[in-house]
Amino acid sequence: MPRLVPKIVTSIDGRIVPARAARIPVIDNSFLYAEGLFETFLAVGDRLIFANRHLRRLKNGARMIGLRLPVADAKLRRWMKTAAGRHPDRYKKVRLTITSGDSPRWTGKPGKPRVVISVSRHDLPEEPFKLQVSEFLVDQDSPFRQIKTVSYAIQAAAFRKALASGYDDAILLNENHRVAEVTSANIFWVKRGIIYTPPLSAGCLDGVTRRAVIAVARRLKLKIAQRHDTLGSMLSADEIFISSSLKLVVGVGVIGHGARRTLISGGPVTEMLHEYFRRMVDEGDSLTL
Repeated sequence: MPRLVPKIVTSIDGRIVPARAARIPVIDNSFLYAEGLFETFLAVGDRLIFANRHLRRLKNGARMIGLRLPVADAKLRRWMKTAAGRHPDRYKKVRLTITSGDSPRWTGKPGKPRVVISVSRHDLPEEPFKLQVSEFLVDQDSPFRQIKTVSYAIQAAAFRKALASGYDDAILLNENHRVAEVTSANIFWVKRGIIYTPPLSAGCLDGVTRRAVIAVARRLKLKIAQRHDTLGSMLSADEIFISSSLKLVVGVGVIGHGARRTLISGGPVTEMLHEYFRRMVDEGDSLTL
């Protein structure tokens, strides 16, 4: 008989439950008021890539919104490792969500935060992405741009519109009409041998893989700088690529903006970093992970 592969492995507060039976109460603040945090990990087998960095950002976010993490790092790692190990695919997406618990507005007292882990199959992208420039703008001055809360309405709406138009994802500009990020990734561009990426003050997420790209580029003696840039200036780049925990590094081949489509050629910097990160996660480069 063919082997049945689970689509999703789910854990709530450390207990594996069938995905269809996984539930949280409708009075959880994460549902009522989008008060919660999440991190998305790439797992190879049961090995979590960039785990230290993800958990550090999670704790920073918890401090910012006043959310008490219900368990220590070691237990979170163990729960995620167990859930990842239950899914048979080699590459998988591990989504860790910390809810803020039952709403005191409804129950009279705050509930204990919940830990929800979902593991699903993941295919690392190989082909260049097609990106659409979204009309939605992000607030570059908001401190919440630096953490991953479950409030993702702008990103979700921009992503959905991009998919409906035949693109893979959307570019978000900030309120100064400078390039900020992609809804699910950070963005980089290469001009005359120098790699550029928006600074955090542009309103981009402090991406875990973004930090790794900057570190790896310096290790490889590549020139890299952070700067505010307009869309028009970025579109004149020699290469454009994006980075995220689930994409690692992948090139951009097309950018749609209004009725226009700009074709972007691939290049040696994108190819070098793409191959480097694929080898790194497969071989477990402890210096960078």
